Amino acid sequence: MKHIYNILIITGIIALLFISCDEEYGPRKESVPEFKSAAVSPTTFTFGDSVTLTASIIDPATNLSELLYEVADGGRVITSGSIPLDGDTANITASIYIPLLKDQANGVQLKFNLIARNVLKGMTSHTIEGITGNRPQYAQLYLVTDNGTVITLLPGDNNSFGNEGLTLDPSFNFKIAEKLHADKSIDYSGDVYGNVNGKLGLITENGESVFVFTPNVDYTKEFVFNNLTFSVTAVGDNLGADDISLSSFGSQDIENETFHTLTRTLENNKTYTVFGALGDSQNIYNPDFFERVSESSVKFLGKTGEYTIYFNPVRKNVFVGTENPSYPDYLLACGWGLGYPTNVTSEEIGAVYSGHGRTHTSWGFGNVLNYVLLRQISEGVYQGTFYTPGDHDRYAGFKPFENTGWGNEKKAGDFTFTGEQIISGDNDWTIANGENDPVVEPANYRFTINLNTNTVNIEKIIL
Repeated sequence: MKHIYNILIITGIIALLFISCDEEYGPRKESVPEFKSAAVSPTTFTFGDSVTLTASIIDPATNLSELLYEVADGGRVITSGSIPLDGDTANITASIYIPLLKDQANGVQLKFNLIARNVLKGMTSHTIEGITGNRPQYAQLYLVTDNGTVITLLPGDNNSFGNEGLTLDPSFNFKIAEKLHADKSIDYSGDVYGNVNGKLGLITENGESVFVFTPNVDYTKEFVFNNLTFSVTAVGDNLGADDISLSSFGSQDIENETFHTLTRTLENNKTYTVFGALGDSQNIYNPDFFERVSESSVKFLGKTGEYTIYFNPVRKNVFVGTENPSYPDYLLACGWGLGYPTNVTSEEIGAVYSGHGRTHTSWGFGNVLNYVLLRQISEGVYQGTFYTPGDHDRYAGFKPFENTGWGNEKKAGDFTFTGEQIISGDNDWTIANGENDPVVEPANYRFTINLNTNTVNIEKIIL
């Protein structure tokens, strides 16, 4: 009797287990999923885009668990993934990104291999064919370096895009873009190539740049991107006597700002090729001493002699200084509220050099940031282009002098001012910011001081 009782208990436990399985998975029956339909649209697409997978799957006896998919080009799997399923019926609409891979053929016939599974590991497979993948076609591409240089890459042979006659640094970080915005920033609605696990590949806006290094050269003169092999070829060269590159510059700390500096002879009206970061279009070359002939070349306007070239990579400006500048070659303006021209905002400058802005002068001649130079452009006539007043306080107060010994100061009351009426005062040249004073827009202004007629013309300059 006791033996029969034990058998009944065991039988009851087994029945409960089956009931539990029925509640969790449905009736325990051998079954496999069934594809009622499956399709991909569009049937012709471009690698690097997404396609839409639709499928209807049922399992009459057991709950579904997942749909596995892979996209294959012959024996090569381009992408794969899984879509979770639930219940005994699944109607799927899923977007699947199809990447462009290295050495991907054009116009290839692809297979979408599908496997549907249920919770008891029953499975069935289905293949979608007749899908064509094409390589993207570009009229041109753009090389965009991390420091802002943009170079158009033109199509060549065998899926290559390149350009030559460049003045890039021997090493730099970059992305390659199909589209640019009006300000030359990358438009990520087009294809963008960058770093994918240490190699070139298509990236999104969150992707990283790629690094290239041209060994044993002073600069990179040619760049070619092969869109089939996802490879880059860079060719370099060495500098000539009239070339200027950061590779020959030293480093100097001035007022807690880092400058690249080079002392060399510059010749009047001679054109110099500038390389790497010096050729960035964002850089402002002091227009009183340089004419920007192209992104990679500048003409020197000053008197032939030895100068120190100063490049500030944060302010993105280039100006020159000379040993003991003095009249009659120069006037020197010092005081508050002047700065060598730059299009970098005070907020951007202050983010790197705390408390600093677009204006930088002070009363004194201790370093090249304390004052600014006005160059003699004809006998008795001097030109200086400065950003003024300070955009934090809209104030400036300064005076021109003939040398660093405060020699022969030029008082405002001794001159007649024409053009932009921004200067007031009889002694200091003042841009006032009082409650009743006119509001002066901080901008790049060109001062032309004529000592022959004691006149000063001021004009606003866009650089």
